[in-house]
Amino acid sequence: MSPTRPSTKEADTMTSRPRSHRWLHSGRGARMAVALTSVMIFGLAAAPPSGASSAARSNSGPVTSTTTVGVVPSNGVHPIHSGVITPKGTVQLDGDGSSFAAPAIENFASAVQPAPYNDDVNYSSTSSGDGRFEFANQTTDFAVTDIAYGLGSTDTSPPTFPYIYVPVTAGGIAFMYNIPGLTKTLQLSSYSACGILTGGITNWDSSAIAADNPGVTLPNLTIRPVTESDSAGTNFVLEEWCIDEQPALWSAFANQENHQSGGPTDGVVITATQPESNWPGLPGGLDQQSTSGVAGNIATNPGAIGAVQVKYATDLGFGPSTPAHGVASVLNASGKYTQPTPVDVASALAYASQLPNGTHELNFAGAGPNVYNPSTYSYLLAKTTGGDPTKGAVLSGFVNYALTLGQQASPSFGYASLGLSLEQYGVKAVLANVPGAVAVSASEQSAYACGDLTPAEVAAGQTSPTCGVVNDTAPPPGADGGAATGSATASTSHTAGGSSGSGADGSSGSAPGGSTGSGGSGSSADGVDPGVSLSGSTPLAFTGGNPVPLVVFGAVLMVGAWIARRKLVRR
Repeated sequence: MSPTRPSTKEADTMTSRPRSHRWLHSGRGARMAVALTSVMIFGLAAAPPSGASSAARSNSGPVTSTTTVGVVPSNGVHPIHSGVITPKGTVQLDGDGSSFAAPAIENFASAVQPAPYNDDVNYSSTSSGDGRFEFANQTTDFAVTDIAYGLGSTDTSPPTFPYIYVPVTAGGIAFMYNIPGLTKTLQLSSYSACGILTGGITNWDSSAIAADNPGVTLPNLTIRPVTESDSAGTNFVLEEWCIDEQPALWSAFANQENHQSGGPTDGVVITATQPESNWPGLPGGLDQQSTSGVAGNIATNPGAIGAVQVKYATDLGFGPSTPAHGVASVLNASGKYTQPTPVDVASALAYASQLPNGTHELNFAGAGPNVYNPSTYSYLLAKTTGGDPTKGAVLSGFVNYALTLGQQASPSFGYASLGLSLEQYGVKAVLANVPGAVAVSASEQSAYACGDLTPAEVAAGQTSPTCGVVNDTAPPPGADGGAATGSATASTSHTAGGSSGSGADGSSGSAPGGSTGSGGSGSSADGVDPGVSLSGSTPLAFTGGNPVPLVVFGAVLMVGAWIARRKLVRR
């Protein structure tokens, strides 16, 4: 039977109070209350930060459960999804697509093979068009594409199932060339580059090329343009760039191609105003069906030039240190010739605006001394509703790595970092929509970029982001975000933590280790994310603010009440 509540009169004397309450009003009881409160405060303050338990597990040796990829409850089920996650090593993911993005994707896949990931991710470098086709037909688990579905007159139909686009790499389209005897790195304007690749400029000592290279002796050598005939996203972006920069030149090329005797070369129809994913072969040129094939042809044919991702060029020994076998510098909107370096690509893409489906509307007119165009993104295609949770766990582990630690490593193999806002956008999109997805680990959380290069910073010549300042992204996608339509997000920036499209750090919901909603700001200089609003260990995470101040306040009230009570009793 519970103690009877004391009357007002009884409250005036300790002896009239029920025995179960007397301890609180004795000296010993007060000391015990203060001691217990101190223990509570000490315990909360000493509790490991979110994700610490998973980090400790990964340091103790290889762990076979998928829970090592992120901070997930010990039963293997993420709170957002109900699918049971099976041990690693039993699932293989197969993907294909963009050859432009392949060096990065293959590097990421290799990185997640050993512990603590133990993931088996296979990627076949084909083309963006092939990747979109295979993904829509569900013959692959994921794909990588440089452009969205529905762009161009010959594109494959989009998937009939829900899917999302996840930005995963950013790179510059490099003009790799082979000009024997050249003593200085080749410089090209958009007019020269587009003129060469449309067959309008046919010799290396052309006056247009000479104007870009004052004081440089150019050889009397026939140009051999090497084109990529498959359905490549790089073709689409390159055509988009030529249409934007040199509309009259491109229009003349399209008109000549479509009305020549026998019809368009290779049957490839192009238009004067809309880019396509195919590039027609040129008289006297060479034609290949992959980026690696284009690079190989350039390396073995004097006078050759073509468009590749810069890693293909450097792997064959082409670069700034070898002017006769190099990568051209391209004239930008500020009148500077720049290289497709990670910094210059990131500078160019600061002007891009994200569309509601997660892809981007490119802007080739961005000002700044370090801007390189043409630059573009590549996107991972992921199935959402109805997907296998076991494969979803592996896919999200791959994405978590690619968008954190992988982005840190990307400049070493020729790609720009996506920046904080897109890293978090992608991680959050997968976590919220892919069945079985897991949150980022503590080490991945600390690897986020600290901010984004903004248009204002780029225009001023700044080459590293201001920590905590990010560009706006599209709103977080739903399960069928890939099919979303609408206008691009305005190209503006804000301080991380403000209200904008997507600022979450990728640890959505109540998963320990990340913030909720919008407002993640990535890692600060000491590796601590100021946007994280969850504290406590994994089993007892607290949502909202830090609970320690509230406990301290309660303790002060308790001790104050006891002192007041003692004074009343003595009267």
